[in-house]
Amino acid sequence: MALDTTLAELVLTIGPPVLVLLYFLEGLWIGKLLHPSVLLILYLVVTEAGLLVTAVVSVLCVVAATAGQWVLYEGFRGEHEDRNQASRVVRYVDRIPVVVRRRLGRKRMSFINRQFDRYGGKAICVSNATPGFRGLMTVVAGLNGYPRHRFVLLSAIGNGIYMVILVAVANGLLEAIDFLPEYDLLRI
Repeated sequence: MALDTTLAELVLTIGPPVLVLLYFLEGLWIGKLLHPSVLLILYLVVTEAGLLVTAVVSVLCVVAATAGQWVLYEGFRGEHEDRNQASRVVRYVDRIPVVVRRRLGRKRMSFINRQFDRYGGKAICVSNATPGFRGLMTVVAGLNGYPRHRFVLLSAIGNGIYMVILVAVANGLLEAIDFLPEYDLLRI
């Protein structure tokens, strides 16, 4: 079996579960230490995934990112309830608000609060669809006790829009690659 075939099979097999896990973690973290969007685009370009695979992987990544944001939201919402669902499922979720407030600082938190007060649910959707701002309104929505079902719906819509953008970028790269001249590297 050739090395390139083995690597391709490995990427096809391991790629989607790793992407789903990374998107869950991205949804859970503020500050975005991970950039699974680059890996998703790379995965779609390298594997030249068909429509079905692209759709399934994208939907799973949207669900994973939304689930991560929901856990973060529940961590902040927990200040309004005795014992929330997320803290029973994910350990240490009750410590998230303290860490995030410290990392964001008072000035940034007040800016985020003003934007949320001004735009409400639209801010959740738009922030999730905007690279660099993804999940920013999750904290404020949880702190303000924003309705859980509306939060999850608006987060999923924003994550879905973001995923459409990433798939469009991957398809654009695939189209650009088709225009590149082909060179036979083995020719001397």
